[in-house]
Amino acid sequence: MKIFSKIAICITLFICVAILIISIYPGALNSFFFPVMLVSIVCVPIFTVLAILFWGLRTLGRQDLKSIRLSWHTFVPWREVTIIAGIVLVCYVLLKFYIPRRLAFMISQSAFEQVRVQLPISATGKITLNRKLGLYEVDEYAMDSRGGLYFRVFWGGDGLSPDTISYGFVHQPNREGSPFGTANYQVFYLCGDWYWFHVSDDF
Repeated sequence: MKIFSKIAICITLFICVAILIISIYPGALNSFFFPVMLVSIVCVPIFTVLAILFWGLRTLGRQDLKSIRLSWHTFVPWREVTIIAGIVLVCYVLLKFYIPRRLAFMISQSAFEQVRVQLPISATGKITLNRKLGLYEVDEYAMDSRGGLYFRVFWGGDGLSPDTISYGFVHQPNREGSPFGTANYQVFYLCGDWYWFHVSDDF
């Protein structure tokens, strides 16, 4: 039973670390959510059933069926459950407050600032950049007439509609919309005058 508990802890830790790394990129987790959900619906029940069968066969192979007397602690390894719950809780808190994204952007902020001051004030519309700024690959940037300089680092669909959802960073954003659309437009504070945003082009 201990081997299963250790495997569960390692898998949980690996998944949480992977999620935290992916969360550095705005929108990346959203693009993974739909396919992962579909795969999980099939794989998780199968894995659970196989694990139970393996454990049951291993137990029955060592003991006679009538002599099995398992304590409550055998069924519920509280120490391992507490460790797994702690890992998940820490991961949730870090994601909730965008800690990995904030740290990654702080590392990359100087590159964004350098490009920002070099842009012509009269620039309008979306301009192709395709340039790596710090840890992020920016494909387009745009200055909105309502305010805000937008750098798009990720785009994709929601898996259900043909609309394009754009994600990125913005300096001094407005609250009405972006050059990449206005539907479901939201901005979230990072540091200084910088925010991250997501928006759909479903006008």
